[in-house]
Amino acid sequence: MRLVCRLLGQRPDPASLAALPLSPGVEAGARPGDRRDHYERLVAHEAPGDPVPDGPFERVAAAIGRYDIFPPWLIRGALARTPVEVGDTLGVCCQLLPGVEVLFGGRVTRCFREVEGDVWRAGFTFQTVSGHPMIGEETFWVEKERATGAVRAGLHSWSRPGTWLTHLGKPALRWIQVRASHAALTRLAKVAARSGRALHASAAPLR
Repeated sequence: MRLVCRLLGQRPDPASLAALPLSPGVEAGARPGDRRDHYERLVAHEAPGDPVPDGPFERVAAAIGRYDIFPPWLIRGALARTPVEVGDTLGVCCQLLPGVEVLFGGRVTRCFREVEGDVWRAGFTFQTVSGHPMIGEETFWVEKERATGAVRAGLHSWSRPGTWLTHLGKPALRWIQVRASHAALTRLAKVAARSGRALHASAAPLR
């Protein structure tokens, strides 16, 4: 975990996190008692069939691929490239004070764009790296039902405190997690509803 003072001209650097190992034990998966979450929301409808070029499914898939998932005032991404690829270390920036952010990281372990039966699905999974306040894994996804054209976005995760401080602050941290998850779905619903022109105008990388 690193402090980034934008008031002094500092910028979050994902390269500074690239050499960090995964959080201890994260590769073994969830343990009994870990927090497991699943959130999803119907965000749009488009014409039945395969994803429509620049339609809601593709817009949300692109936003997920560049980690434009949360409102910038809540969580900002610092990426070496977009879309993310397996092995990339992404920076997660949370505002601590005005002009001061906390930077911690996750490593992309899976990217997917696939069709299974009647459903198209796209997204990625990351696991936390050393220094992250939590130990865990999170997947962001969007899917489209070809028969109905329904487009849903969601995230699922498991996590447990990664430091003594986050263990002591579990109630407050839990509130933040729930708030962030709902905020992510609201933002992705807005992305799904945007026109192509509006989306590209607001798609500057979050560094």
